[in-house]
Amino acid sequence: MSGHSPMNIRKLVHGLLAPCVAVSLLLAVAPSPAQQNAGTAPVGNAERGRQLFSDTYNCYACHGFDAQSGERRLVPMNYPVEGFITFVQNSPLPQMPAMPDASAQTLADIWAYLKTIPVDAPPVNDLPLLRDVLTRKNQAAAAK
Repeated sequence: MSGHSPMNIRKLVHGLLAPCVAVSLLLAVAPSPAQQNAGTAPVGNAERGRQLFSDTYNCYACHGFDAQSGERRLVPMNYPVEGFITFVQNSPLPQMPAMPDASAQTLADIWAYLKTIPVDAPPVNDLPLLRDVLTRKNQAAAAK
């Protein structure tokens, strides 16, 4: 039963569980009290969001200056603003710190900025060489 060691199973479960929890949080969005009172999500200011992304929160350190070349791609941003706010404030991912003190307005500004960034990087499946490298890497990791 090579490839099915307890360590490999734990890695597999962890690798599948964290993204599922993240997606669940994004899909099951609970509005903040301020949003409930206002009836709508805050409207973001993209220019302020750019400054928050690059200078205040240093998001580029993990997500890249273009928000699509780092650990996790943020562009294209396919989540609604409410989902983005909830996820950032309550991140279950160990590599993404939760930011419960970041206001909904601040995060709406960052979200608005992310929505202005054009998608430059093609999907992995459109790059055969990269897809092959990642496939070999995953196969090697599974074989250990």
